[in-house]
Amino acid sequence: MNRMEKLIEAFRKFPSVGPKQAERFAMYVMRADPSEINSLIEAVINAKNEIKFCKKCNNYSAEDFCDICSDLKRDSTTVCVVENPFDIIAIEKTKSYNGVYYVIGSYIIPHYENNSFLSRMDKLIQRVKEEKINEVIIALNTTTEGQATALYIKKNISDYVNKVSRIAFGVPMGADIDYIDEYTLGYALKGRTPITDRDF
Repeated sequence: MNRMEKLIEAFRKFPSVGPKQAERFAMYVMRADPSEINSLIEAVINAKNEIKFCKKCNNYSAEDFCDICSDLKRDSTTVCVVENPFDIIAIEKTKSYNGVYYVIGSYIIPHYENNSFLSRMDKLIQRVKEEKINEVIIALNTTTEGQATALYIKKNISDYVNKVSRIAFGVPMGADIDYIDEYTLGYALKGRTPITDRDF
């Protein structure tokens, strides 16, 4: 395997990157100015060496506590449980949530015996107990693993928090009803909300 093939193969290891996209990445590297590539390499090395997990929520952070946990303007009585730090980025982009987060890291299936999952679960229970959390919002994927984990979380924290809720899911914006599968449509009907003037 020559050096170009090794470069393409390296890009293939990135999630969701196929052969053609890996080739385009490799070609970009070959055509780019050396200073630009050096900046990219430096950014990757610095991120890998300096970014760690927030001690409170497990988000990525350069400090002991991430920017969200350190922000006194956030509603610290509402915690949104997500699978990974990238879910936090997606939710933050909506500008519709002002609470704090907790990254659970993985799902109970097939990781029930995973010490990391159990450790983070214990830490979540302790946090709910000690910090007088009013509501825990579960924002996990709607897969079988996500559903099982959501139920497990609810069962273990319900005695220590006033409200356990889950983000609504169902029909995406702009979708045609007749193209939606019955499973998704069923959940959309169960999660229906009143129409207000603000919706228009």
